[in-house]
Amino acid sequence: MRERDELRRPRAVRFRILPRVISRLPTLALLLIFAATTAHADALSGSRFTLGAFGTLGAVYQNARGLAYRRNISQGHGARAGELDLGTDSLLGLQVTGDITSDLDAQVQGIVRRNSEGVWRPELARAFARFQPSQAVMVRAGRIGLGVFLLADALDVGYSYLTIRPPVEVYGMLASDEFDGADATLSRRLGDGVGRIRVLGGRLPFETALADGTVTTTDNARIFGITADYLYGNWQTRAALLDIHVPGGSDPVAAALAQTGFPQAVALAGRLNRSPENSYGAEIGATYDGDPLEAALVLVHLNSDYVNGPKFNSAFALLGWRIAQLTPYTTFAMTDSFATTEATGLPPLPVFEPLIAAAQEDETALQTTQRDFALGIRYDFAPHVDIKAQIDRVWLHQSGLIFDYNVPPPGHTSLTVFGVALDFAF
Repeated sequence: MRERDELRRPRAVRFRILPRVISRLPTLALLLIFAATTAHADALSGSRFTLGAFGTLGAVYQNARGLAYRRNISQGHGARAGELDLGTDSLLGLQVTGDITSDLDAQVQGIVRRNSEGVWRPELARAFARFQPSQAVMVRAGRIGLGVFLLADALDVGYSYLTIRPPVEVYGMLASDEFDGADATLSRRLGDGVGRIRVLGGRLPFETALADGTVTTTDNARIFGITADYLYGNWQTRAALLDIHVPGGSDPVAAALAQTGFPQAVALAGRLNRSPENSYGAEIGATYDGDPLEAALVLVHLNSDYVNGPKFNSAFALLGWRIAQLTPYTTFAMTDSFATTEATGLPPLPVFEPLIAAAQEDETALQTTQRDFALGIRYDFAPHVDIKAQIDRVWLHQSGLIFDYNVPPPGHTSLTVFGVALDFAF
């Protein structure tokens, strides 16, 4: 049995600025031409090519002035208070799969969504060859979905999961959903279930968008990961480990600290410029996908060996109950940062105040401590199409996910997020 395709139940696109989007989509136009050609080839040659499309049209409204709600740290623009935002959850994707031989195929997937600069541009999300000589062995090479955490096998396909968006406190901390490299999956029957081990490795390009409008781009990070799954009936359990290596580079704040000559500031500068930089992650979780019950519990730990790296524990729990075509659900998600902030040792003089503030912002950019309780309902009103409505109550202590434009920041605060979404996958 071939592993499930990247397309499952789907997810998202933003139309508030549709004319501007269309004007910026020459790459997508080429993809559409290729897709049309492929579809024609499919009609001529049977099942050699398969064309798929998925998307979400989502609307978000939130009530906290000075804040902007985002679904992940790579999104450069969020939903501001009092505005109906159609870009936070929206996305459009096309996927083409072509059989080369009986055990070799290739897949290409392009998507259009709001990027790290807050604008709409097409991007290549998947492009890999897949070799599967038997039901027990699969090897892929190219641009592949990261898929380390449970429920994250198809993060761009909103139809594939119950909620409007995967809980941001867990999945929003992922700056990238794909890597360039290879993975290998081995499966075998264990008792009444199936065990599966996946090993992956390669280059992990990612971007992190900051509240001041800047974007941190990392092109040369490396990732290695391993996941172990056990599937039994409606249950799936997973344990995962990953290591992310980011070669160090110059930090402008560190350079300014070093130039002050104060010993404590110079020492902090050295730690901010530390190379290499490594982050280590672990996950354990379980899902139950039955009828009528759907449930999930996921726990994640991420630590770093450098000062301003991600350091947090996060978790989420989900419970849904199907009633014919309706599925009401509730979720609770949280993330707690255990990072500490080191003082610069600079005297509180006006000449140093901007540098002290910049150093604190540099150290805390990824620190996130927040809670989210959500209630929602999903209505599968047609084959491969659903509509969802969801209300999130979010409590913040400090967040690298949600932009805070208040001066000074309010510290502990909260917001209510209202969302609706239409998902499709064909």
